[in-house]
Amino acid sequence: MQDERVSAMASYNRTTLSGLPSLIVEGIAVDTKMQGKGFFKNVTDIARKNEEIICLRTQNPRMYRALEKYCSQIYPCAREMPKKIEIILEDLTKYMNCQIDKNGLVKGYYGGLFYGEEPTHEKISPLFRNLGMKLNDGDGLLVVGIK
Repeated sequence: MQDERVSAMASYNRTTLSGLPSLIVEGIAVDTKMQGKGFFKNVTDIARKNEEIICLRTQNPRMYRALEKYCSQIYPCAREMPKKIEIILEDLTKYMNCQIDKNGLVKGYYGGLFYGEEPTHEKISPLFRNLGMKLNDGDGLLVVGIK
């Protein structure tokens, strides 16, 4: 009989960014058997109280896509970033103790590719390239979502 157990874990923190209650996704690890089956939504619903701002730092286009599906708006994206989001992103940068470029990239944050192989997503990988993200150089992206 084959073992059908799967693994997943998630870590979140609450803070205030630009005076708004915010939820920070610190980390999510999901067994590939569970990816695309709503784990991120379900666990984020449990973690979230009334926060409308949900943020993360990622190198993974699939993680970006999970937040994009969860939120009504997400930045950075193909659209111009509103000033209020720029201010939230500045606060997120301070919270995460890092520096970003104009696109929200943290150059070399991970020191290299964080994953065994480069993660891709048919919709999001082109956006990452347009933002100038270089996964093999360890770049990360700070992302702000509005629920």
